[in-house]
Amino acid sequence: MNTLPGIEREQFIRQLGKAVDDARADQSHLGLMLIDLTNLARINHYHGYEAGDRLLQGAYNQLQQLSKLPDSVFRVGSHRFSFILSDLGNPGFIALAMNRVHRSLDVELQGDSDRLGVDVKIGIAINRRGSRESMAVLAQAEASLSHVKMGGVQRIEDVLAEDAGEPVQMRLEQSLAEALQDNAFELYFQPKVELTTGRLRSAEALLRWRSPDGEDISPEFIVEWAESTGRSYDLTKWVVHRALRQMREWQGNLDVGLAVNVPANLAGDPDLPALLHDAIAIWGVDPAKVTVELTERAIIEDKQSGFDNLLKLKEMGVRISIDDFGTGYSSLSYFKHIPAAELKIDKSFVDSMLVDSQDMELVKIIIHIAHQFDLTVVAEGVEDQESLVMLRELGCDYAQGYHLGRPQSADQFEAWVRNWGGLES
Repeated sequence: MNTLPGIEREQFIRQLGKAVDDARADQSHLGLMLIDLTNLARINHYHGYEAGDRLLQGAYNQLQQLSKLPDSVFRVGSHRFSFILSDLGNPGFIALAMNRVHRSLDVELQGDSDRLGVDVKIGIAINRRGSRESMAVLAQAEASLSHVKMGGVQRIEDVLAEDAGEPVQMRLEQSLAEALQDNAFELYFQPKVELTTGRLRSAEALLRWRSPDGEDISPEFIVEWAESTGRSYDLTKWVVHRALRQMREWQGNLDVGLAVNVPANLAGDPDLPALLHDAIAIWGVDPAKVTVELTERAIIEDKQSGFDNLLKLKEMGVRISIDDFGTGYSSLSYFKHIPAAELKIDKSFVDSMLVDSQDMELVKIIIHIAHQFDLTVVAEGVEDQESLVMLRELGCDYAQGYHLGRPQSADQFEAWVRNWGGLES
């Protein structure tokens, strides 16, 4: 019988807070490890979900045996565990604990053979005498894990040297964790214009964040950070709710749909349909005006689970858009089965179609095939009038890009809509 618990994020957060309070009262040291099985999706794909579940169960059991204490090991993600180390006699002992976890899991997770290729990554944090709040400890552990997953070397001395200047990357990643906790991100909105009528039909909601140092951080970096630290679901939940809340605020003034991006690693997440369903119910918006954008790669990588999720979203009335089309490895059968309503031609083809005959042919073919399968076509990255005119002649349905409108804050977007005079002839 499978006794592996479900996701225990809330229980973990509560227990971490209690452990920090106890460390502060006792003037003891607290350690935290985040343990990630980084390639479980690949194992599920090649060996089946039962093999992946066995590995998760084995990892959980082994961590429980190592701890021997209640309320110290939690499953905090689909393939991630947390391990709270209370009452460390010496902060440096976390290095011994980490090495022991590595050795134990390396043995436990051999599975059938080395062909399973399980890869264990561990992020760590130290809290001396409960001097920092629980979320700051978690942010340090997440930043540490992110650093390791991006190929960095785990240096215990860096973690222990609390008074030393922290690496810029680690400080930035801790700030990101705090921004997500504090709802400090922003959404900007970029219009999508119908080429036959010049009307604004919808916009894409785009994530924006400025670091405490005043630097604008790219959305790509934020999404990569969220994926590497196991926060993709939390970040996506924030984006979806913030976008639908904005739709609700615009009701009666702006008749505009919104598209939200879902990262590749959530395409097959069983919680994704519930996330959209709950957000639509909470904010009371028309699901037909909500579009979920997923990259071609996202669906191909986890095809069965991804398709199942898309079907559930379609049944809700949510529109599905395939983003960055043409950069993946799709086939004609892909068009036949995918429950999408929209396809977005990647910016790289639009940028060069006027000077590269092959890219021009690709754009023509994509538009033609998409229309054969009743898909609406959006051209991304339209930067000039000449490209806009050509796309209209080719029968493209919508355009999006700086030539029409840059990503803008909600107030700026409202002003843009009021001043929009339609397309040039």
